[in-house]
Amino acid sequence: MENVLEKMKLMNYEAAFCVPKHVAPFARTAFALPAKNPSVQFQNFLSLVEWLCEEATGDRGTFSVDKFDDPNTSVNKMMLSLRNLGFSLDFPVSKLKSGHGEAICNVLDFLCDKVLSSRGFSYATPIHEEPAEVEDAEVDDDADLGDIVDETDIVEDEEEAIFGNDKNNVDGDDSFNASMNSETHQMIENTIDPLLWKTELERVGPRLKSSSQSLGSKEWRAHIEQTKLHEKTIQTILPSAQGHMKSISLQIKEAVEKMRGKELSINNQFDHIRLEYEQLTSTMKSLDESQSTSRSRVSLLTNNMSSIQEQLDEMKEDMAGRENSATDTSPLVNIKQALVSMKSDVQQFDLQIGVVGHTLLQAKLKNAKGGGERKSKGDEMDLDDDDDDDDEGDLIGGKY
Repeated sequence: MENVLEKMKLMNYEAAFCVPKHVAPFARTAFALPAKNPSVQFQNFLSLVEWLCEEATGDRGTFSVDKFDDPNTSVNKMMLSLRNLGFSLDFPVSKLKSGHGEAICNVLDFLCDKVLSSRGFSYATPIHEEPAEVEDAEVDDDADLGDIVDETDIVEDEEEAIFGNDKNNVDGDDSFNASMNSETHQMIENTIDPLLWKTELERVGPRLKSSSQSLGSKEWRAHIEQTKLHEKTIQTILPSAQGHMKSISLQIKEAVEKMRGKELSINNQFDHIRLEYEQLTSTMKSLDESQSTSRSRVSLLTNNMSSIQEQLDEMKEDMAGRENSATDTSPLVNIKQALVSMKSDVQQFDLQIGVVGHTLLQAKLKNAKGGGERKSKGDEMDLDDDDDDDDEGDLIGGKY
């Protein structure tokens, strides 16, 4: 996307596209990464493609988008226009509906190349300038030695000042002078070869000289000049700035006074409303408290009602069971059926008893005939009559 943006800058897209379309210049990741508003990003992509197609062909009808077209229709129109321009499609068309990604960047890069080729633009080979050779500074031995001599003189003067102050502070104290080591007051002798010292000085001198000049002589002067320039600028700007600040402070004071007066008038006008609000607030608090107590009482009564309802349901179930047991006639029906069955059983038993009695009578008669004729016929007749009477009684009793 960065290459596309650079190519569009060559086309002056900021003035030719952004200003008429009222669009801000694109960033380097405008169509490479998803934006916060995908619909706006997709509309900007369509507008940019339409402008590039017009610049490449010179015909506004190469690719145009209607505001009532859906994204699929717009993308299909775009692919037809790109194929007419010679663009080879190596990705699905659905990737263009997202408004960002590699496919979008490839389309914009192709159209930018088409526009630049139609304008006859060509890239020239870059021209690299050769860096100028840096010449070594000439070594000025006398100047360096003079600087060194001056520095040594300054060091000696500082040492004399220090030791001189020490001597003045001692004020002729012999004990302190006796304790000082004699070696510290001896002269320092040079043990370095002068030729080697000079050779090292020639090697390091230019660097020390340049650094000392840049740091010692130029930097503090530049600071002083800059300070003076700032001072002049402050002196020229300060009177007008003070006047502006005074006028601003007066305006602020007037605005504050107006705000205070307005605040007082508002407080006076709406004081009764404030009192009414406080009263309503207090009544609302009392109503809230009474509502909370009523809610707790209602919850308690609801719990009692639920327990009473459970007891009532149990009582209803018990009463229903007792009513069912009182109105149930099945035991009486069972008793009647048992009595009928018992009567039928008694009749069967009586019949069986009569049959058995008749059988016994016949057996007695057979026994009487087989026993002999020891009794008289009268006795036999009496016996027969008695037996007949007994048999008839038995039969009659057995029937009933």
